[in-house]
Amino acid sequence: MANLSALKAEIIAINNIGKITNAMKLVASAKLRRIGKRVVETQEYVSEVYTVFNNIIKQSNESVFLKKSDNEIKKTLWIVINSNLGLCGGYNQNINKLVVNNLKENDEVYAIGTKAVAFYKNRKTKIKDQRIDVDITFTNQQAREMGNDIMSWYTSGEFDEIKIVYTKFINNVTFEPTALRLFPIIKSDNLESSYKGEVLFEPSAEVILETTVNMFLNTILFGTIVESQVSEQASRRLAMENATNNGEDLSNELNIKYNRRRQSAITQEISEIVSGANAQLK
Repeated sequence: MANLSALKAEIIAINNIGKITNAMKLVASAKLRRIGKRVVETQEYVSEVYTVFNNIIKQSNESVFLKKSDNEIKKTLWIVINSNLGLCGGYNQNINKLVVNNLKENDEVYAIGTKAVAFYKNRKTKIKDQRIDVDITFTNQQAREMGNDIMSWYTSGEFDEIKIVYTKFINNVTFEPTALRLFPIIKSDNLESSYKGEVLFEPSAEVILETTVNMFLNTILFGTIVESQVSEQASRRLAMENATNNGEDLSNELNIKYNRRRQSAITQEISEIVSGANAQLK
């Protein structure tokens, strides 16, 4: 009966954990519905800004923000977006794996999220700055604050390249770790434009580029972080759903095992009683 007691305690523990994972799944689902509306609006805005900015870049020739063929990339700042909480599947691991595989000796990290701070501190990677106040309520003001710091580091020549690594949201079950270069901007003649005619900029594309690059940076920061937040909640919901389902399967298997052992023990006791009664009759 001692084995039965241990088995029963294990079943109870699994059921209790299942209640927790199911509650976390419901919370993540609620947050996903809440922020999911923002990501649709944000993606439309980011797409429009990106299209306009591409037209500006196509007509720009000289700018500190444009990549030149003779520019050597010696030091890169990696803006890494992780979560503040765990239990979200491979969300953080996939991002950090992408960064670590491309991280050079002199590179530094701008860690967003407590998981990013802890990971790169453990790896002894130099952290330029960190933010742990980023969640589903991320605002444009926070994006502007981050953008001002990043812009000052780049224009001062402290970094030759700025990259942001985030989780691209595809659908509720598919998320893709993505690295995006912010600066320097690579000019390409193959950039598609949504405008059929030629776009003219006054006073010039270079002047407009210099004055709107901050808006471009803030838009990209805001869009990628909002998209990462959606991916985090979707990843956590999926992980907790899988954990709940696996717990239910394990609980069912243990219940079957428990019932079989209990039936076997009862049968054994009945056999012993019958054998004892028969012995007395003899």
